[in-house]
Amino acid sequence: MSKAHSLAAVGYCVGKALRSFISGDLRDAVYQIAPAIDVTAKKRYPTIRRVGPRTKAFLLDEQTLIYYLSTQGRYSLPERIKIMLVDSKTDKPVGDSQEHNGELADFIYHNIRCAQSHDGEIDYEYIDFGRNFGVGRITFKDDGEPPKPGLFVVSRATVLALILSVVCAPENAKLQLPGDIDLFGKIVLQKNLLAGNRNYLMRCLRRLFDAEGVGA
Repeated sequence: MSKAHSLAAVGYCVGKALRSFISGDLRDAVYQIAPAIDVTAKKRYPTIRRVGPRTKAFLLDEQTLIYYLSTQGRYSLPERIKIMLVDSKTDKPVGDSQEHNGELADFIYHNIRCAQSHDGEIDYEYIDFGRNFGVGRITFKDDGEPPKPGLFVVSRATVLALILSVVCAPENAKLQLPGDIDLFGKIVLQKNLLAGNRNYLMRCLRRLFDAEGVGA
């Protein structure tokens, strides 16, 4: 696939993912953004031939954004640092098995990207899906009961972070977005500044969460 065609494909997926997200169809938003994550990861890591390791490497790069947005700015993890998620009640890694080792990239890849792309459904055996905010084992009191032991939280904010991680990837700097993006009715991300520009996105998120009084 040529660079122009791959960028057009990413733009198409991003547009559909955003429309689904805005309409409240989070499962379809994940389904639509999964191929764009794959294409972007391939651009970033062309020497990694297998899809799984390549996609996990991309997600590990983006975990700062994913955690920051998912937790309303309360938590910010460094890039490329593998974090093992441990269940507070069992002291075991969340999803303690060979395929599900408790890492963010592993969970998103196996239970969101693969399950949705291959089976057309989120793997609810491992995923607590659809809260407003939260990720991993981090949740908020006004967003329902704590997740059951062994479940990994993927919130609406996590899904949006996955979409924005593709939009803001430097590999997609020439991406044509369908329009500006309204974040929670509080701040507008300008399309001409957002594509390929994670620094701009993080500045906007800090401004948003600082104004709400919840930032780290």
